Amino acid sequence: MFELPDPLHPAIVHFPIVLIFLGTLLSILTIFTRRGGLPQYAAVVLILAAAGAQVAVSTGSDQIDDLLQRMPNARPLILVHAQWGMKMRTSAVIAAIAAIVALAFYRFGRVRRVLAFITTIITAWACFCAFEAAEHGGAMVFHHGVGVIAPSGAGASSPPPATTTPGG
Repeated sequence: MFELPDPLHPAIVHFPIVLIFLGTLLSILTIFTRRGGLPQYAAVVLILAAAGAQVAVSTGSDQIDDLLQRMPNARPLILVHAQWGMKMRTSAVIAAIAAIVALAFYRFGRVRRVLAFITTIITAWACFCAFEAAEHGGAMVFHHGVGVIAPSGAGASSPPPATTTPGG
């Protein structure tokens, strides 16, 4: 019926990345207006981003030992990716807390704007951390082959035979 992907980390990690960038956009808008429930939406999106980042860090941590057993030379790549992922998670949690505090001062114009600006700065840092984690994760997979599992089967390791055209 419904199966979870294995490994789970690559399937999960895109959600917090998108949510932190969306939360940053909403945080920027909340500096200028509180209309349309923007502060509430920003807080909800940032809370979801923080929760998603925690799940991404947890699923990534579950895979580290298996990856290191299969590819011990990839240890520095994995650790740098993991460090940026943990920085992103921490900054997303701080951004969510800042958005909730800013929401508490919803009725106070100047204070709300200052808190919205602080939230925006924190979310911008979280975006940078997400970008770095994604950059290192992508380099691990696409440039170094970390975590890539070769298909099984007799002919899977060799390329398909070349076909020739008649008369060629």
